Amino acid sequence: MSDEITHKHNYKVSLILIRDQKCFIVYISNLYNSNLLQMQCLLMNSKKRNLFCLLYGSRRYLRSSATNVEITNNVKTLSKYLNLSESKAHYLCMKHPILTKMDNDNLKSLIKTVNELGFPCQSLIEEPTLFAILPVTLKFRYKVLNECGIQNISISTLSSYLKIIKQMKVEELKTLEYLHPYINVENRLASYMTQWPTSLTSLISEDIENSTLYALRLKIIQRYLELVLDLTSDEFYRGVNTYPTIKHRPLEYINETLKILQLQIMIPNHKIKSNLYLIHADPENLRNVICNFRSIGGIDIKEIIRMHPKLAARNCNTMIEIRNILEEYGISSEAQRRCFSVYTLAPETIRERIEQAKNIPEFSTLINHPRFLKMIYYNTTAIKRLNKLYSNNKKCVSLNVLSGSSAHYEVFEKAPGDRLGKGKDLLFWISQSFGKKFNMTHIRNVIKRHPYWINTPVLQVKSVYDHLSTQFSDQDIYENCPILLYPWKKIYAALNIIERKLIQDQIPTFQDNFRYNSLSKTQKLSLVLYLLEKKHYFSGNGVWAEEKIKYSDKLDEKKLLSGQI
Repeated sequence: MSDEITHKHNYKVSLILIRDQKCFIVYISNLYNSNLLQMQCLLMNSKKRNLFCLLYGSRRYLRSSATNVEITNNVKTLSKYLNLSESKAHYLCMKHPILTKMDNDNLKSLIKTVNELGFPCQSLIEEPTLFAILPVTLKFRYKVLNECGIQNISISTLSSYLKIIKQMKVEELKTLEYLHPYINVENRLASYMTQWPTSLTSLISEDIENSTLYALRLKIIQRYLELVLDLTSDEFYRGVNTYPTIKHRPLEYINETLKILQLQIMIPNHKIKSNLYLIHADPENLRNVICNFRSIGGIDIKEIIRMHPKLAARNCNTMIEIRNILEEYGISSEAQRRCFSVYTLAPETIRERIEQAKNIPEFSTLINHPRFLKMIYYNTTAIKRLNKLYSNNKKCVSLNVLSGSSAHYEVFEKAPGDRLGKGKDLLFWISQSFGKKFNMTHIRNVIKRHPYWINTPVLQVKSVYDHLSTQFSDQDIYENCPILLYPWKKIYAALNIIERKLIQDQIPTFQDNFRYNSLSKTQKLSLVLYLLEKKHYFSGNGVWAEEKIKYSDKLDEKKLLSGQI
């Protein structure tokens, strides 16, 4: 039987009711463009036909439903891996919006986990709420139910995990045959912990039959940590409130993790107590980190984890990916040793920040600096500080200031400060530019002869070197190292004077029979330095820009007039 209903918003709804199967197919077509959108095939009683028509009569519902179906990218994946028709896959996506947010990798991982637990992939259709659970959480829940002695764990049991663990008491679970009637839940749970003292006879004083599995597990974990780590009750509850996933971690995993932390990595108990998230680290992942990742910058990963416990909770594959990214960008081992915390960031974040740093001249200049990764780690703070300092006309900054402590930055912001940081950055960059041909100490001894060497931005020095290196060798520049501190415009003007052979007019000390062609390139740069400082009486003021010089001259005139000089 076919009924046609014309919608008040120019939609025509054709309802084809198949009575023997008690289902109907809804087709929606626009009267203006005659495009058909097959919406859904739903099994329902014919008595609900009017209600269904009313629901689909809403234009908003029609549009949102059609849009959801159209934008679902993994309908074909659902159809492929769950052996569903596309219409059924559409229906699942509409009923469970979480499916529209799952990518193919997550879906494959979930299906793989379900298969590993011994369930067919079609069982996800029976309990679609499991799509919202992470695969690792699903594994842990299955393991917890198994540790508690739950019999015949099914997919519906997994779906009812929280109800079984937190709401139903042991006596009720035995009545419903979830648990064997004669099982000793306390002993079964305690058996997964291997470091109990032999003199210990009882763990839980409460009535076990009237307790939930959740409460029993929590008591076992608390008692175990009290004995192994000397953890107080307040410390335990503060820890589980801060890291609530501990409550649902399998006891066997907690035991294995503690053994690895204490016996292999040898983290002191007081450090485990102060970083209680360590006990819910995945033991298998910890073994992979120790055996496969091994070291950072030549330092054993065990020693690094003792210093930076956060790395114990990082996925081994993620850390390997981060290392590959750092090697791809040529980040040195020394830089990695200076900032182990960079391994706590996401690989995509690190790549994005390095790419961003390459486009910021102040950062790209020092991309090979040992402290560069610290700037990547504190990227947001560093950029904010750089913008603020530039707005205050402070351009001579260092990585030490940009990525250092707030107290250090505030001192620099209020006063010049940070001579050590700026000097190190400058010397490092000059040494890197020369290809480490010259000793950094020798470079320092040459360049520090200039009184204002510490006040020149590295970015300006880089610009000067890039221009000079096209005409002069590193040896020539090294022997006249202070020339890197001067603005390129002044150097260029001085070079033009020499090139135009106007030396006799500009420098009266030269004799008429002087031959310009006899000058070596090193001597040319020395002559440029002479020209730059001559009018400043070799005081070093030639490094300043013209605006600053004019301002200082006016200031000197005022002082002279006021009798201060």
